[in-house]
Amino acid sequence: MLFLLFVVTVIGSVLSGLTGLAGGAVILGGLMLFYAPVEALALHGWIMSVSNGARSLLWWRSVSWRLVALFSLMLIPGAYLGGLAVPFFSPAAVELFLGVLILLLAYDFFPTPRLLSTGSGALLFWGLVCGALSMFAGVVGPLLNPVFDRLGLKREGLVATKSACQLLLHLARITSYGTVVGVDYGRFSFELMLLVGAALLGIALSRPVGRRLSDGQVRSLIRVLLTIIGVKNVAYGSYLLLS
Repeated sequence: MLFLLFVVTVIGSVLSGLTGLAGGAVILGGLMLFYAPVEALALHGWIMSVSNGARSLLWWRSVSWRLVALFSLMLIPGAYLGGLAVPFFSPAAVELFLGVLILLLAYDFFPTPRLLSTGSGALLFWGLVCGALSMFAGVVGPLLNPVFDRLGLKREGLVATKSACQLLLHLARITSYGTVVGVDYGRFSFELMLLVGAALLGIALSRPVGRRLSDGQVRSLIRVLLTIIGVKNVAYGSYLLLS
């Protein structure tokens, strides 16, 4: 089990380093195979905090800190509100929701009104929304794509700034899971150390791998992986609801 999670985490971290997208979904899909939804989401927050934090440090000169500050202002209120709502959602509903969200990500179906995808107000709004949704779904990064696509950032700046935003997002999430929801992270200390190491290895590999792959090849790989994971979650969530 841990070996498979290690490999999946390395692959997901490499994908995040290449595109700033989809790696978290791959890692969460692996965790969901072996842990209850709430535990998987809580552990995912730690792994992605390390992954995004390391990328932010590596490319900190490319981070737009003004954009990060705007996005972060509403994260904690959003995560707190989402944490209060966690007990009202069944594991089956969370599985199904995650599967649908991942499939929407895989096929770029995230229509966003222009009013909510440009300017400072959009970053504040999506900070609140992503903070709340991150308590149920670890893969909320795609919701930011319409905003970041209109910022005119170059590829490295886009990945670096988005990584910094998601670092703060995951920190807010793990804090809410530990306080509002009451997850005991100490029970998973060994798994966390192992998977954090896998995330760091994936980051180290992302640059040399990125030089060998075209953007088209990376997008195709991401779509295949996300489709497999999304279909699995939808199927399992549906099974739980019907059983």
